[in-house]
Amino acid sequence: MLNQKNIGTFSLKNLSMREFEALLIILKNEGKELPVIKTAIDTKFEHTSRTKGYDYINNLAKKGMVDKKETKTGEKRVVRIYVRKKIRSEYEKLILPTITDLSESIKKLFKDYMSEIKEEEKLMEKFRAYTEIILQGINRVLEDTPTKNLNKKKFQRKIGDTIWRYFRAEMLKIEMFSK
Repeated sequence: MLNQKNIGTFSLKNLSMREFEALLIILKNEGKELPVIKTAIDTKFEHTSRTKGYDYINNLAKKGMVDKKETKTGEKRVVRIYVRKKIRSEYEKLILPTITDLSESIKKLFKDYMSEIKEEEKLMEKFRAYTEIILQGINRVLEDTPTKNLNKKKFQRKIGDTIWRYFRAEMLKIEMFSK
């Protein structure tokens, strides 16, 4: 049973193995929206229940390990999950000494995420190339249009059409050649 004095302190005695794994998932996804973290927990534990991930989050909140912070973005209410600073520091004090070679661990993590990093770099390169193509197209339209017509609706529509034409062409190239 959980003692009142143990609430808000990190101790493996107070956590089941699944709660500890859920805490690690929250640490990895800290500050993200509640449904995102719930989905990550459900995916990890292969849950089909619609509420099981929330149960782990709520249990950790009752034990004082995580905080739910409600914010508003526009008119939408968003709940984000954060690990308490004290819990994070106690966890790090417990775990960090067990990592014998921190630089080796970082290299392994980097190697694990290398494919994702390369994929992101490819997307950034495609976006950069696409942006250059659009800018070149707009410059061509500007060169071909007399100065007196720059403020007219027809010119604005022409720029919009040029941007969309290049966008559709790029998306078609990506779809055709990415498979």
